[in-house]
Amino acid sequence: MRHFRIVIALFLFLGHHVLPAKCAEVNYEVVLVRGQVIYKGVELKRGVKIEIPDLDIAANMKLEIQNFSFGSASDEVQLLDKARRKIVLVSARITKQGRDLMLATRGIKFIKSDFEFKRAFSPGSKVITLISEDTLICLGLEKYRFSGDKLLIARYNYQGNKINQTIGRNDTLLLTRKQLFEIETPEGPVKVNSFEVENIQFLFMADSSTNGIIEIEGFKPFSIYFLDDILQYFAAVEYNNIRPDEEVVYHSILPNFVSEKQIQREIGIYSENEAREWLRKRIHTIFSQY
Repeated sequence: MRHFRIVIALFLFLGHHVLPAKCAEVNYEVVLVRGQVIYKGVELKRGVKIEIPDLDIAANMKLEIQNFSFGSASDEVQLLDKARRKIVLVSARITKQGRDLMLATRGIKFIKSDFEFKRAFSPGSKVITLISEDTLICLGLEKYRFSGDKLLIARYNYQGNKINQTIGRNDTLLLTRKQLFEIETPEGPVKVNSFEVENIQFLFMADSSTNGIIEIEGFKPFSIYFLDDILQYFAAVEYNNIRPDEEVVYHSILPNFVSEKQIQREIGIYSENEAREWLRKRIHTIFSQY
């Protein structure tokens, strides 16, 4: 009887403390590589077949992404699961962590000091993720003030071209997709997906070109991603009419790029469950447009 009780106790313990088991592996075929991607020491090329624990499972994706290495911040690979007709995007970008502007208010936001301005645009090793477009009223700046003939410029490289976008004047900063990422070309305006842009720099420029452009001291290059741009980037992935699974995209974004608390704060949602449901619906809405 004593041995029987020990067996039962062990069974109950294991029932509540699930021991890690070997994950079933899935056969994936590499169908596209941008840049250089290496998995466990093997450089991935189109047509290469590899076995990886099922990346549909969020825990597996979180662990396996550490086994990928990328030549640059924009490199990525698309993996095809033929058996289930699914495609998985593994990108250097999804190894990053996002955060918001760290401002308390919703809607029109106010920045009242140089400290708040620098904190908002100094994400460190992270990126700034914006759920919606923002207008920032910067009335308390001294060192970083842009008013009168002084403009605030966002500079970045896109397809080998140096882009300067005016985003701030008269103490008002416009963080919109049009203001930041709509580029004027001889053929007309071109909309750039923010998810494809790295290393944004903030600069000052005088309205009169005599003073030229001055780099703002104390700011390291950073990225600004709009949530809808991230979703559109994933939604555009396609191979023979096979596209990414929406739930896999959901786990790639939450909490990497956006958190439940940020959604709650910016959208005005009460609970974390509602925030998660909001994100799933947003993903579905974007995917249904492709």
